[in-house]
Amino acid sequence: MMKNAKALALLAGMTVSVMAAPRTKEVKSVERPAHGSLHFGQGAAIASPSASATALSEAFTSVVKQASPWVVSVYTSRTVEVASANPFLPFFGPEFGEQQGKPESRKQEGGGSGFVVDPEGYVLTNAHVVKGMEEIKVELADRTRLDATVIGVDEKSDVAILKLPARKGGKYASCAFADSDSLRIGELVLAIGNPFLFRNTITMGIVSATGRTEGASADAYADYIQTDAAVNPGNSGGPLVNLRGQVVGINSSIWSRSGGYQGISFAIPINQARRIAEDLAYDGSVSRGWLGVTIEDLDPELAEALGIEGRNGAKIVQVNPGTPAAKAGLQPGDVVLAIDGHVVAGSADLRNRVAALRPGQKASFKLQRDGKEVALSVAVGRLKGDAAASEDGNDSSDAVLSQDADGSFAIRALGLRLSNLDDKAREKAQVGKEVQGVVVSVLPGSPASDKGIPDAAVLLAWKGPEEKGFVAVKDLRTVAAALEKVPAGVTVALKLQKGEQTRLVGLKAAARGK
Repeated sequence: MMKNAKALALLAGMTVSVMAAPRTKEVKSVERPAHGSLHFGQGAAIASPSASATALSEAFTSVVKQASPWVVSVYTSRTVEVASANPFLPFFGPEFGEQQGKPESRKQEGGGSGFVVDPEGYVLTNAHVVKGMEEIKVELADRTRLDATVIGVDEKSDVAILKLPARKGGKYASCAFADSDSLRIGELVLAIGNPFLFRNTITMGIVSATGRTEGASADAYADYIQTDAAVNPGNSGGPLVNLRGQVVGINSSIWSRSGGYQGISFAIPINQARRIAEDLAYDGSVSRGWLGVTIEDLDPELAEALGIEGRNGAKIVQVNPGTPAAKAGLQPGDVVLAIDGHVVAGSADLRNRVAALRPGQKASFKLQRDGKEVALSVAVGRLKGDAAASEDGNDSSDAVLSQDADGSFAIRALGLRLSNLDDKAREKAQVGKEVQGVVVSVLPGSPASDKGIPDAAVLLAWKGPEEKGFVAVKDLRTVAAALEKVPAGVTVALKLQKGEQTRLVGLKAAARGK
């Protein structure tokens, strides 16, 4: 009892000490100054700021005033299935059921930016902002929210076009386009958008570079404007504008190790986006030009030997028979220097310029062949995998293949792009001349990506459920056609090699269009 009493007494003492009112220090009152005796914010200022700085500031405010009415915020949502946690697991351990409970439906929300391109209510944004979303709302400058309809989405260029309902009593404020081909490095630009849902945010920077292709997926048509204007999540789809208030690009992505802005942002040139948007608005799909060749960049030694300055141009490695390139007279070993007077900066630039041509359109090609300059008129075909079949005379069995201007084939159900195994690809794959096959690159978010298949590996052989054994890869088109025909849900085995390592991988084909 004594011990308990002491404990209670001690506890009581602690309680009393805690509950006792703290001592406060007396504060002496200070006499308040009379009104008008203080002079807040009346220090010295610059009498006459620089005229050029004032003019630049005025230019910025004019651009914002011009652009604000047609810049919009995009809000999206969809229902997703997520696995719920097993509530008994923390108490009874893994023996009491699985770690995850039954799937639950939850609403997933997202957002981005956009801008009105036509008084009838057409809005441009990024494909990745709206693809797969069930509900899309667009908020105008006056805070009005409207339901938007998706007119078309082109994932290869990351461009989407939306349509707002007809506006009662008038038209929508809309933007003006600049000629993005005339954009100069060092030019001042403003990025406008909805970063982190902070609507109508303006940031300023310069054009750091143009024609950027680095970092893009193998399936993308990358020809980015690089800028140091701050772009963050939520800016996607918003406009990049010049000092005349004209749109020069669509803010699309950033390069970052942190997930946030680190000084490098990318925008889709508006000339490219306009071409895509017009196709989507009028036809519901995009038609791209196609040559039917395999191409690669010039290495420094070859450029020097050929006398080509700056390594501009793209070398044709292979011309597929019966294609527009073959009909026009293009030959392996040709170096494409220019198309319609525009210098070809490399293989990616050639691919983009050919894709920008409309099927059947003729273009003037400037080549170097056997040390001499040659001019050819080339009528491009239609890139397979687009809305209509190719007009180049190939049999219809190839129509399901998606062949790009560089001659590669996209097998989307497996998430692979197949290309010819040339010397440059062998070097990346670290394999010798004795290795035969095709080189693979992995499409993001695909079955191949989930399996961890490395880029630049060589596909040596494959086996489907109907094959008795592995089929050695001997021809690019043949293996591409075979893999494209693999039905959804069927698994194929692939034998791959990179360096000294050979591995077998099983890939289950996804449903087409996913």
